[in-house]
Amino acid sequence: MPGNMNTIRRFSWYDLIDKGLGNSGLHLQTIETPAGVVKRYARLEDAAAPTGKAAAPAPAAPTDLPAWLHAAAPPEAPADNLLRPSDSAKDGNRRIRTGESVLERARALQRGTLVHRLLQSLPDVAAERRRDAAQKYLARNADGWTDGEREALAGGVLALIADPRFAPVFAPGSRAEVSIVGRLDRLGRSPALVSGQIDRLAVTPDEVLIVDYKTNHAPPGAGAQAPAAYVRQLALYRAVLQKLYPRLPVRAALLWTETPQFMEISSPALDAELAAHSQRDDRA
Repeated sequence: MPGNMNTIRRFSWYDLIDKGLGNSGLHLQTIETPAGVVKRYARLEDAAAPTGKAAAPAPAAPTDLPAWLHAAAPPEAPADNLLRPSDSAKDGNRRIRTGESVLERARALQRGTLVHRLLQSLPDVAAERRRDAAQKYLARNADGWTDGEREALAGGVLALIADPRFAPVFAPGSRAEVSIVGRLDRLGRSPALVSGQIDRLAVTPDEVLIVDYKTNHAPPGAGAQAPAAYVRQLALYRAVLQKLYPRLPVRAALLWTETPQFMEISSPALDAELAAHSQRDDRA
């Protein structure tokens, strides 16, 4: 009885359960224990009292263990089977410019983080509320920045999102920070496991668009001059998504936030970098 009370409150949980079991048609057994009376409800066929001395349980038949239990565990997949497209293309690998101080370097990296976070979140915020949301976020996270610097950064990101040139990137239905995992076949070797995160992905009935943000970088003059690591990153993303969307063309582009500039990488360039990467793996 709850709380060791002598009476049960009407409609309490104990009262409801007690009445429910009482009307359930189950067989009630009352068992005296040192701690008090215990009620046991059971089906009639389960509650039949055993007659005579309880029979000793029959010995269990020996069980044949499966063969795999005696075998050594298979070796783990080698590290070169796992490809992380962003490993060699992170903003943190940006070369330090001549004369750039450690503080300037830290500020540039912080700016990149802030821009990525704003580009991730603001497109999903109603247009009339974006500036206020950006200012509140920067007030909490842009340590050491002046009000003017925060305002300039927020304004630059908002202008980039509203730029008609980038409309497909931030269109309704596009998604930010999309994690992907897939397998890519390799000639004469086990498939490579690809794991990564796409900055922005837009899927429409006509095409798939992959976009990777690049901050704190001066963009090259043309897509053909884009760093190989960035092209490799997009090529791996594209190869995985081509398996998911075999009937749609998959485009890939870099969005340079400082310019700003949208730089699409051509399909031949992506195919060539993927083939070159596979050849490097084969020689490794």
